[in-house]
Amino acid sequence: MQKDLRELMEAQVQEQGILGLGMALRAMDGTVIGVGVGVTDPDEKNDWSPETRSALGSITKTFTAVVIMQLVEAELLSLDDTIDGWFPDQPQGDEITVRMLLSHTSGLNTYINGAEHLAEIQAGEFASALAPEELVAKANEAGPVDVPGSEQAHYANTNYILLGLITEELTGNSWSHEVEERIIDPLKLNDTTFLSKRGTVDTLVGGYLQIDDEMVNLLDEEWYPHASSVWSAGEIVSTASDMLTFASALFDGTLVSSTTLAEMATPLGTDENSGILWGLGGGTIDGLPPGTFGMGGDIPGYHAFFMGIVGTDLVVATLLNSEEGDAIGPTLMAVEYLASLHEEQVKD
Repeated sequence: MQKDLRELMEAQVQEQGILGLGMALRAMDGTVIGVGVGVTDPDEKNDWSPETRSALGSITKTFTAVVIMQLVEAELLSLDDTIDGWFPDQPQGDEITVRMLLSHTSGLNTYINGAEHLAEIQAGEFASALAPEELVAKANEAGPVDVPGSEQAHYANTNYILLGLITEELTGNSWSHEVEERIIDPLKLNDTTFLSKRGTVDTLVGGYLQIDDEMVNLLDEEWYPHASSVWSAGEIVSTASDMLTFASALFDGTLVSSTTLAEMATPLGTDENSGILWGLGGGTIDGLPPGTFGMGGDIPGYHAFFMGIVGTDLVVATLLNSEEGDAIGPTLMAVEYLASLHEEQVKD
């Protein structure tokens, strides 16, 4: 199995023309495998491994969603609570619910959206520290993109910045403290932390962009976004191994109940731009097996993705550090391979 997966991933590295990737997975029979293919940098050519620390980007949203769902389970809030109680000045706050924030169906605009706004990012607008409230204000200034509760989802970091603020209001602690206490520490995710923590960037693999004949480490660019620009929507860094542990705990009912997970995995809105069917803290795509749930993350120089199938042991997590790369393709390929392998074993 491991040899076949390695060959599949090596082919992906070649086809995508990327430096390398790290993958960790749990097969249908519970077997855990880690695969590292290619290198982490163009100069020293260190090997990629499942223990290589990289940026998760928007997979941070799933961590935030888990915290919120734990607070719901503790009856400290309801998914149908409107947000005007926390944000009295928020336009349409009396119509926007916690559920809408989690599923990107609030109608709120985005303030930053990865590669689509790379030119805006390169202008340096997000290179300095920004308060969460400033990010929300920027989105509100742009105006809503839809009515609250629309079946049309509009992906926006803004939703999860507000969820981070709600977490702090309800608990009296920082968002990062709650993530640590509820997820990182209990699961012993020793290689998982936050971009804003002192020294984290020095332990992070570089994020590279091909410019002409040179691979440029975007972390060295003055315009690179400050950690605060993504905060509770995108600032966690981790390894493929830790990400697998997190995702497995989510699917196994360790972090939230099976009922809560089923609710998270139920699509509420469709993003016509990406084709993603958004649930709470993640989503799925038409054509994938029932119960499929996952989340991707993209920040300049980095891509990440995890996926699992509710009710099975199958979980796959992938990280890579090339701007031109795609973490979704290798993950889906591994899922398809593992599912077909399981079918063959069942037949035998």
